[in-house]
Amino acid sequence: MYRSICSQILCLKWFKSPPEEVSIMDMPDLVMRKIMGHVGFISIMKLRKVCHAFRNFIDDTKLNYGLTRMCFVVRPSLIRVVIYRSDPMLSSNTDPITLNYADRIILNYAKYASSSLVNITGSDRVTFLKDEDFLDVFSRDLSVILRNQRLSSMRLEIKEKDYDLVGSMFYKEFLNRNFTSISNKKYGWWSCCRNRFKSQWEFVNHLHAVNDVHFLKPSVDQFYDCFKTVLKSRSNTPIQIEKLVIQVMESYHFMDIARFIDIKHMKCLDIDRLRLDEDKEQFLDEIVELNGWECIQELTIRNFNINIPLERFLHKSQLNIRIPAISMEDVLFLKMRLIASPVFKDYNIYYDDPKDNMDQLFSILGRSETERVKHWYFRLPDTKQVLNIGHRPYNDCFKFSFCGL
Repeated sequence: MYRSICSQILCLKWFKSPPEEVSIMDMPDLVMRKIMGHVGFISIMKLRKVCHAFRNFIDDTKLNYGLTRMCFVVRPSLIRVVIYRSDPMLSSNTDPITLNYADRIILNYAKYASSSLVNITGSDRVTFLKDEDFLDVFSRDLSVILRNQRLSSMRLEIKEKDYDLVGSMFYKEFLNRNFTSISNKKYGWWSCCRNRFKSQWEFVNHLHAVNDVHFLKPSVDQFYDCFKTVLKSRSNTPIQIEKLVIQVMESYHFMDIARFIDIKHMKCLDIDRLRLDEDKEQFLDEIVELNGWECIQELTIRNFNINIPLERFLHKSQLNIRIPAISMEDVLFLKMRLIASPVFKDYNIYYDDPKDNMDQLFSILGRSETERVKHWYFRLPDTKQVLNIGHRPYNDCFKFSFCGL
């Protein structure tokens, strides 16, 4: 009897059944935040794909990845994203343009028939995502990356040729893969790549076959649709970008995404329109309707015409725009206002046609020291600064700038 009771006590007190398994997600939020604070950006992106619990925690925590700059290079069959992260070891005086490449992360998204190829910096491995469009994969990843970030600068470029680049980037990985059949229904082409490609150029030809012919304009339209969806997903919080350098093919490419950017925090905006031979002239007058557009200090607009009175731009310190025509009154008006401007630094006003006789305007401005590229100098009262008005006839431009005595 005694032995039986002792046995029961021992079983109850010291030999209980093992406790239920404890998951890492059962740790307190503070501990998890500390862990995430010491995990690299790429590791966090990988953790999101481990399970729903990790993904939801990372998304709800609103982690700051320390991103400073992002560059996008868009091609018909390839999107490259270059991400720069801040380095606490760098001096506050360090030029952000010359950040060490160790802080650079590159993501490559390539089209492969109806599937995708994804590659990350520092890894020779290429992820093959079957039946997932490369734009959908890019959009999904970018939504996570930009969800809670603010950037010092963003650059977006459009390039036309891409198959050679895609071939050079992904060729080595394909040597070690045996792909099953891939079909091209449009041309009735069928290939079974069970053997390795003999050269990079053979792989490039393979990409041409499986991806069909993709024109630049539709590809850019699709990219900007995805980019707009990404920015819109930030829960009604416009992204803050101090400097934006963006290349577009249509005015709506920029205007559609501008609604999801906090223009009031933007200091520099550079818009360049990639023109094709058959393109007609386009205007970008609606830019002045953006909420907070007056906060932009430096503005450059290339290959768009602006049909807005120049006085709407006088709050800019730097300005580069093209107008349909320039008059004598325009030049004299700018001369008078810029001399007294507290913010002006440098203006380049390009024009298509002169409204007035140029010789008459030149005579009013006075004698120029040079003949072809003319310069006129006007000293500011009670200062050592001089306003320099230059005219370059070879590209139809008036340049306004300050120089010292």
